[in-house]
This record gives sequence, C-alpha cells and structure tokens, in this order.
Amino acid sequence: MNNLKAFLPYIRKYRREFLLGIFSLIVADCMTLVVPWLIKEFVDLLPQKPAVESLLKYVLFLFLISLVLVVGRYGWRKYMFGLSRKIEFDILNDLFSHLLSLDRLWYQKQKTGNIMSRATNDLRAVREFFGLGILILIDAVFVIVMAVTMMVWINIELTLKVFIPLPIVSILFFSFVKEIGKRHEAVQEHLSKITEHVQENLSGIRVLHAFVQEENEKDKFKKLNQEYIQKNLRVTQVFGVFTPTMVFAIGIAGMISLWMGGRAVIADDITLGSFVAFNGYLMLLSWPMMGIGYVFNLTQKGLVGMSRVNEIFLAKSSIEDKGGDYTPASKGDLKISGIRFKYPDEAQEALKEIDLTISCGQTLGIVGVIGSGKTTLAKLLLRFYDPDSGDIWIDGKSIQEMPLKGLRDYIGYVSQEPFLFSTSIRNNIALGRENESDSEIERIVEIAGMASDLESFPDHLETMIGEKGVTLSGGQKQRIALARALFKKPPLLILDDSFSNLDSDMEEELLRNLKIHFKDTTKIIISHRLSTILNADNIIVMENGSISEQGNHSQLVKSGGIYASLFQSQELAREMEIIL
Repeated sequence: MNNLKAFLPYIRKYRREFLLGIFSLIVADCMTLVVPWLIKEFVDLLPQKPAVESLLKYVLFLFLISLVLVVGRYGWRKYMFGLSRKIEFDILNDLFSHLLSLDRLWYQKQKTGNIMSRATNDLRAVREFFGLGILILIDAVFVIVMAVTMMVWINIELTLKVFIPLPIVSILFFSFVKEIGKRHEAVQEHLSKITEHVQENLSGIRVLHAFVQEENEKDKFKKLNQEYIQKNLRVTQVFGVFTPTMVFAIGIAGMISLWMGGRAVIADDITLGSFVAFNGYLMLLSWPMMGIGYVFNLTQKGLVGMSRVNEIFLAKSSIEDKGGDYTPASKGDLKISGIRFKYPDEAQEALKEIDLTISCGQTLGIVGVIGSGKTTLAKLLLRFYDPDSGDIWIDGKSIQEMPLKGLRDYIGYVSQEPFLFSTSIRNNIALGRENESDSEIERIVEIAGMASDLESFPDHLETMIGEKGVTLSGGQKQRIALARALFKKPPLLILDDSFSNLDSDMEEELLRNLKIHFKDTTKIIISHRLSTILNADNIIVMENGSISEQGNHSQLVKSGGIYASLFQSQELAREMEIIL
C-alpha cells in the first residue's frame, strides 16, 4: 500500500477527470440496473392485456435508457482511459528526470535492460491498473451492492438461499491473494532479464558476429523465453482454479434461483415479473464476479509494477547538489588538497593524499600505469564521485559548494571512450546549444582536426552517425568528442587519454591548435603516450593512487625515475617503428 500512496498525487492532479469518469460509469450502471426492473413491470402488466400505448411507453423508456448508456460508456472510456494515459505520461517524465539525477554509483549497480523494463513493462502494468483496473473495481463494487439490494427488495429469503455457494469464492480469494502477487513479481522480474539479454546482444552484435555466437545466443534466448512461459503458466494455474470455481458458484446460485424462485412463483409468493427481474439482477452479478478475478490480476500486476518503479524513485544520488545559480569565475585556477578516495566495495584506496595547484592557462600532464588513479582524479573534479577526505577548489571556491550544473558546464571533459548520440554530427557537437552559428561550429571542427573528414561525408555537418557513432572510426569519434568539449568554451579542459586512436601527426596538430586557440584555458591531459604531454607546464606520475614524481619534462627525465624509464621505452619503440 505504501507503493500505491506514492502514486496518489498523480491521481489528485487529474481528480476532475477521475470524478467525471466515475460519474459516467455510475450513470451507465444505474441505467443497466433499471432494465430488469422495467422488464418486471412490463411482464406483470401483460396479464392485464394493456393497451398498445402502455407497451410503447416501456419501449420508449428502454430506448432512452440505451441513449443514456451510450453517453455514459463514452464518458467513462474517455475520462478513465484518458486519465490512465496522462498518469503514465507524467510518471514517465518524472521517472526520466529522476534517472538523469542519479549518480554513477547507482548506475554501476544496475543493468540497462532492467531499467528499460521498469520504464516500459512495469509502467504499462501501472497504467492498466489506474485505467481498466480501477474502472472494473468501481463498476464491480457498485453493481454488486445495488444488484444485491434490489434482489433483497424483491425477496430477501430467496436472496439468502441463492448466496449459499458464494462464500467459496471469498475463501479462494483470500487463499490466493499472496501467492498470485509473488508469481506476478517473478514474471515481471524475469521479463526484465529477457529485456537485459536483448539489449546486451544488440549492443554487442559485432562481437557476436566476430566470434560466431549467434546460435549460442539464440539458445540462451529460447531458454529465457521458456522460463518466462513457465512463470506465466504458474500465474495461469492459480486463475485456472479461481475463475472456474467462481463461475461454478454463480451457476449453482442460478440453479437455486430457478428452482426456489420457480416454486415461489407457483405458490404466488412472488410475481412472474419479480422472478424475471430477480434472475436479471442475478445475471448482472455474473460480470462483476468475473471482473473481480480480472481486476485482481490487474491489481497484483499493477502493485508489483508500482513497487519496481518506486524503487527507482526512492533511489537517491550520493552526490549532494547545492543547487542555485552560482557559476565559478572564468579563470581556471585549480587547487587539490589532501584528496583520498576509495571506491565502494573496494579494499584499497584509489587515491591517496593528492595535492596539486594549477594556475589559469597552465597545462598539467598526468601519466601512470593502468589503475594508478588517473581517470579517478578526473571523475572527482567533475563530482561523479566525492572524495572521502580533502577538497578541490576552483577559482577559490570548493566544488562541494557549487551547483553541479555550474561546475560541469565550467569543465570540458573528453573521456577515454567517447559516447556519441544517434543523431547528426552538428547535434553531437552542439549538444543542446542549438542557437550557435554554423561558422562557430565549423571553426571548432577545424580546431578539432575534423574539417577534412567532413568534406568526405555526404551531408557534411548534417551527416547521421548511427548509434554510438557506429559509422565513424575511433579517431573520428575522439575528434568529434573533442569538438563537443571545445564548443562550450570551458575554462578547464580535461582530456582523458583522448588521442589514443590518433596518429602522431594529428596529435601534434591538435595540441598546436589547443595552444593557439585555447591558450587561456587550463588543461589537464591524461595520457599513456608521453609525446602528448612533453610541453606541459607540469607533469605528475601516478603510482598506486599517489603522486610519485612531479615536474616538467626536462626535470623528470633528469631525475631518472619512472617517467624517465617510460620516456626511454617509448622513444626506443618509435625508433624501431621508423627503422621497420
């Protein structure tokens, strides 16, 4: 029920439509309930051999009831089903906004397919509950209460006898309620697994083709689907007992009504019209009784869906955003003091006592072996994670006190594996800054070394690049990602091994362009290739999360440490390549 409470504000937002839908439903049900009574009056009138005008009066009444039924049914379909679609729309928007606010720690524990399943399959179950489920529930309760009331009004003794088999339905209902909930949850969780499997296979389709794993993955998918069918059959098995038993109970009630009611008519205890009306109301109970089983199914699916969607809503980012409109001064001064950091569930610290100062316009080079903490330091600057101790200041202001939007807009970041969206090159570079002129985009493209590549593309900047830039080479992806970072004109630029797929000539051209066009931008360049950072103002060598060496290129080569050894190895490798 707590999960249901979390979604009540969405109903309150559309309470007018909700009330209109219920009103239309009740009007339609009232018209339906009038029909058996009208037939009762008509049948009781026949022995008196009434005039044609009297009979036409009942025909007219039935026609008017039919018209009101049409309007009422149109009303509840429009307002109740329309309401559920609007609620789904609002929940989906809020869910997407919330997903964008969650941090990397949360996403590292999730699977994309599972999140997609919750946002589609589970949300659909929630929509069906708020639309069809609530509709059938209100319809069933109202019709049952009113029909039973009318049956009691006609003959209370006959009503009590007819309801003798109905407690069986109640016993079955309360016996199965928990079990059906568990089985529905198992079905929806397994559907998430199927979604995860499909998403993972489509993302890695080139790997599957390269290793000829198509048949193996088909078998896995077939097995998952068989398990899904089995789990659905377990739900069906419960309803295979519940629904037929309910129909059987209603059938027994009808048999009792015909037998006992027929004898009452013969004994003149009730009129023939009353007997017809009584059985009419009994038949009206058939759909609500069947509907209870259906709405029970929708309710269990809906509650499970609400629970799974609400788990996302309850998730909180570990990064506290101060909010506000503060934006750092556009200098680029950076100070890192006493930073220590350990990833969750990791035994060793990723960073240990990092102290650095970088002035506006300077370039810091960071080198080190894999796992030494280079990329982790970049992530802390962007507040993808917060340090366990120590702090980082930009232009004299702690980044903990800055709004995340302002901080991340201040920094241009190009990661090791750049992500490109399935849209045009222009949109990937602009990324939300749609009002910029073409000349500015083309200037940035020139700086990023992509001008000659664009000339070979059929639609120039409007060329569609496919999902994750599948139509581009690794070097082209990196240069478009660099152009995207430069386009925002950041005071601080972080390049995390961003030239790894470029040849040495292109690398030198890009570094020269950055020095000319972004001379006032503070740059942090992380690289395995020392040629990328030779001209950096300061270079640090990271080892096991600590700074083991620091200085410019000349100083570090002379010191004869790790940097000097790496430089000699890479120079030797370059000479060998030239010779070969």
